[in-house]
Amino acid sequence: MSLAVYIKKPPVYRKPPKVQKQAVYPERKRMGDRFFFSLISLVGLLSLIFALWPYFSWQLTTASRLTAKIDEFPIPTGKVLSASSTLAVNVQVAQDPDGFSYFTTNYKPQGERPQEFQITIPKLEIENAQVQVDNLKFDKSLAHFPGTALPGETGNSFITGHSVLPPFADPKNYRAIFTELSDLEIGDDVYVEINGQRLHFAVQYAKIVDRHDLSVLSPISSTGRNLTLMTCVPPGTNLKRLVVITSLI
Repeated sequence: MSLAVYIKKPPVYRKPPKVQKQAVYPERKRMGDRFFFSLISLVGLLSLIFALWPYFSWQLTTASRLTAKIDEFPIPTGKVLSASSTLAVNVQVAQDPDGFSYFTTNYKPQGERPQEFQITIPKLEIENAQVQVDNLKFDKSLAHFPGTALPGETGNSFITGHSVLPPFADPKNYRAIFTELSDLEIGDDVYVEINGQRLHFAVQYAKIVDRHDLSVLSPISSTGRNLTLMTCVPPGTNLKRLVVITSLI
């Protein structure tokens, strides 16, 4: 008879499996991502409102005032000359790659003319701003369009300046100097220092025109001594042009 011997093996102790804790960090990370996304979205929305609100505000308030009927202006339409009788026939509309359009010409006035003069507009806090005569660039000064009358002469002295979004208006910065040009009203003063003379102009009216409208360069009347100020509107855009017409007094 055989004897069977059983040997009991010692128990094998195994470590209990680790209970995985809930992943807190990934959840916090997701919350952080959502907060960051919401913050960026809010900043973007506020930036959009900041950029667009001045446009709509200007359209609702200022544009409606400036597009009043022409027969309400001090100068009757019958006295306005046609563009065909002026140097406008020598002017073209050019356009930059970024879409900004402007008047240009190859016309060179004859005779000796001053290189610059100064303009002061008290209501806009513009004081002795430099105006380059017969010039097409207005980044570092205002520009007097080539061939238009000099201030004080019979004809239309045409001056162009930049505008930006209203919050960045600065009467001392030539890239923003005409931003508040639409604030001028009938009777407001404009002064010009040229050739040792101080000339006094008064605002007669303002109007909004298409950016390709060359008639704004024309003399206002056959005997008028006018000074026209132009900038882009609504401020900060290149959609239309605002012209403010003044007369020597």
